Amino acid sequence: MKLCYAKFNPHQFLECHTLDAINVLKSLKNSFHWLEELSPRIFELSFYAVLLHDVGKCASGFQKSGLQRKRWGYRHELLSVPFVQFLDYGEREKNIIELAVLTHHKTLDELDPILPLGGEELSPEFYEKIEELLERAEYLERMFIPRIPNMEAYYFGTKRPPKRFKLPLDWRERLRDFDFQALKEWYEEHTNNERLTLTFMRGLLNASDHLASAGETSIALLPDIGERLELKIPIEKLRPLQIKASQHVGNLILRAPTGYGKTEAGLLWANKNAFRSEGKIASRIFYILPYKASINAMHRRLIGLFSDPSLVGVLHSSAGFYLYSSSLEYRRLGSLYRKIYTPLKVTTPFQLMKAFFGVGFHEMLKTELAGSLLIFDEIHAYEPNVLGIILAMLEEVAPLKSKVMVMTATLPDFLEDLIKETLPFGELKAPPEEADQFTRHRVHVIDGSMDSIEELIPELGLYQRVKDTSRSALIACNSVDRAVATYKALRENGFRVLLLHSRFTHGDRESKERALLERMTDYDFVVATQVVEVSLDVSFSTILTEPAPLDALIQRFGRVNRGGWSEGKIEDVYVLTQGSEADRKIYKDYQVVEESVKILRELDGKELKESLIPELVSTAYSEISKKLTEKVQGYKKLAKEVFNSVKPLKGGEDERKFYEMFNGVEAIPSTYAGEVLKLLNRGMGIEAYRYLVPIPIWLYWAEKENFHRLSDKGIGKHVLVAELEYSPETGLSKEPLSAGDIL
Repeated sequence: MKLCYAKFNPHQFLECHTLDAINVLKSLKNSFHWLEELSPRIFELSFYAVLLHDVGKCASGFQKSGLQRKRWGYRHELLSVPFVQFLDYGEREKNIIELAVLTHHKTLDELDPILPLGGEELSPEFYEKIEELLERAEYLERMFIPRIPNMEAYYFGTKRPPKRFKLPLDWRERLRDFDFQALKEWYEEHTNNERLTLTFMRGLLNASDHLASAGETSIALLPDIGERLELKIPIEKLRPLQIKASQHVGNLILRAPTGYGKTEAGLLWANKNAFRSEGKIASRIFYILPYKASINAMHRRLIGLFSDPSLVGVLHSSAGFYLYSSSLEYRRLGSLYRKIYTPLKVTTPFQLMKAFFGVGFHEMLKTELAGSLLIFDEIHAYEPNVLGIILAMLEEVAPLKSKVMVMTATLPDFLEDLIKETLPFGELKAPPEEADQFTRHRVHVIDGSMDSIEELIPELGLYQRVKDTSRSALIACNSVDRAVATYKALRENGFRVLLLHSRFTHGDRESKERALLERMTDYDFVVATQVVEVSLDVSFSTILTEPAPLDALIQRFGRVNRGGWSEGKIEDVYVLTQGSEADRKIYKDYQVVEESVKILRELDGKELKESLIPELVSTAYSEISKKLTEKVQGYKKLAKEVFNSVKPLKGGEDERKFYEMFNGVEAIPSTYAGEVLKLLNRGMGIEAYRYLVPIPIWLYWAEKENFHRLSDKGIGKHVLVAELEYSPETGLSKEPLSAGDIL
């Protein structure tokens, strides 16, 4: 009897892999019980999809050794689908299961050119491969199919399991006669009515198959968050809003000062609103932040709380390199974080948007988002286009039994109104007397710009402050060019300076951030762009910043005297009245910047009371709030149209285009091209990532002639090289390499 393997290296029999996948599905069934309310019998139908999804692998061509199997090149799913007809179900149920099996690797649009839609004359390859499959008919009849009743009994846990699979005597002939055309037509006719069920079917099958292939036989659940937090914060020390958040059921907006403990409030809210299974949290929790640095910091913080990196995931475009550089098990963890396995994930909103733009296995992510808890921290930090997409996303997940919490210290009224119009929200705000306990800053408005940095340092006593406190002072610039010029000016005056902005390689950026965290006293000044607004957990002695929107300035102030509220200590912060010409491109609604400076002038020399901040931020945006509201609503409408165009089992936006749309691109400075090619040839792609630099999309298009691929074909063909000047000291320049540098 010829054997049938579902997996190779190591070899795994078909029934063994199938049972592993059934174990995962059973774990999902026991945990994600709300899916049955959204789509009745979903776990029953999914069982049979998992049961039959890999039967087509018994074809002799698939059973060949590695290279021969690749050359065989036929889709085993096409051979698995015809077995579904032997289930004792009606047409609807069979078609739903058949479509899930058919698309568990490729989407319908990808499979369409090779679907066997005619007889043997039109689709000879299908009939040929069916004959290959039947070469192992004895294995199926004696080894796999006799085990199905036991699998049914194990999964359904009843004394009388369904016993839906019944192999007829003429099964060989009926495999050949399967009607793919009828299946395709049924899909086109019923897609809209069956959208949710088809989504969950593919999502559950993908989740079960992928986790089983990764060696997992169940999903992880999160322990009670309240019990974990109590080990760090006794109940009697919880703040009023943290207690109220822990008792609130439903969507929630929380406004509280920086340092109040919003993260703990968010986790306690999630603890209250989560679906549970066997006393543990079954709902998937997504903690959503705007910047990678803050995501990485939150990931480390939450691992400290739960003491298990497999329970707390991190999702962003460079998460793999972050895990690698953090000495974590990056291959296994990176794989688990992209699956349903991990119960709590810290992520950018872009990762969640992929589900609604139809990127990748979007049905699996949508299945995970059902019944989930979404915690948005610092939602005000996004551009109108991203805000519009986020609001459209919230409307999509609400019917899926998901709940949302929005947390911020600086939420303009117009944005709060937009959020409340999207979904019903409860609201918690720190009362003025409580908020003012967190006041830490005294504001000074300084006429002038960074062009006069050499005069401003002694005039404001910034260097003296550094010497008195043994802590660096922060110099915040709005653009990379201004930051580099300021850095050079300070260096020429003999100061010890660290430069931090977005156009360093990942490796150099990591080294600089580590130096700042571990050796802050080595520097008199840290010159940084907006990357410092909500990133590193460091406390500077003071700040001199270019003008910016008030909410951004508040975030920058938050890098100064971070724990000062606990001692009642107030530190001076300085805001310049003039920026550079680039600022009007960075802050397109520059009126907000001008209004912010005007507001702060009225507070010149006074303490910035935390209770005033929400009103001040709203005032800064008041003149353009209507315009911004219309922008956000416009993008929301466009996003809804895109979301509605995405169909289950079909693909949507190309993933690379999706990332370019929001994140720009990444490239290697040409000075490192040779080193990167060596690393790629040695199979050390994760080390090569160290040399990538994020490139804003505007810079890419402005200098497109100075970008090329590392190689025309083979290894490195997708890696972009920037023929621009690069220095580990100052980062990537907008200037092309000179002829001498190229030679």
